[in-house]
Amino acid sequence: MYWLGPFEYESKKALLNVLKSYLQSAPAGVITNRNAIKKLHLLIALHPDAERKIGVGVDHFKIKRNALGAGNGFWLVRSDGSEDSFSYERCITGVPQSPHGKVCEALRFVVRPQIQAFRDALGLPIKCSVTGADIIHRKDLHIDHKEPFCNLLERFCQDQKVDLLNLETIGSGETLELVDKGISSAFEEFHRHYAELQPLLKDVNLAKGARLVFRKALVT
Repeated sequence: MYWLGPFEYESKKALLNVLKSYLQSAPAGVITNRNAIKKLHLLIALHPDAERKIGVGVDHFKIKRNALGAGNGFWLVRSDGSEDSFSYERCITGVPQSPHGKVCEALRFVVRPQIQAFRDALGLPIKCSVTGADIIHRKDLHIDHKEPFCNLLERFCQDQKVDLLNLETIGSGETLELVDKGISSAFEEFHRHYAELQPLLKDVNLAKGARLVFRKALVT
């Protein structure tokens, strides 16, 4: 998995494909969607030349037709009115998981037993919650959050007055966890009370994660 802040993707390649696909069809203009703006702030912070690109601070983002070559590109407009383009590929390719992304992944691991228990309790066949198609084989069964995980995590942070940027992790891979076990326990309980899980076909869930999470946020 690859995390752009609290937003989860199947891989770096999946996120790159989403961005490429979007820019091929997106209209030019200012981006106003709240989630899209969050993601673009997270994206530009990963740029190798982020400090110079951001400068005095980003006022807003927009999409402009590339002056050279075909297609559209992302641009940022600073608070002093100056503008600069930036490559989403440079923001993502070769960049290690950010501390913020590690915190989000660690919290995802905390609730994995709840998700697994929900999955194990389901009998087959069962209807896919999005398409209504029958899920016959367990290998085709994925479990999804009705309210996106990133939104649930944001609600938890607001409710508990938690700043994810101030948290630290230890370990890596499957052993990744928060240093602050109290936060982990609190989120585990919050997720148990408020998360609504649903069965999805594997292909539907992968498509949802790879395309819609970012793309739908940018369309408006």
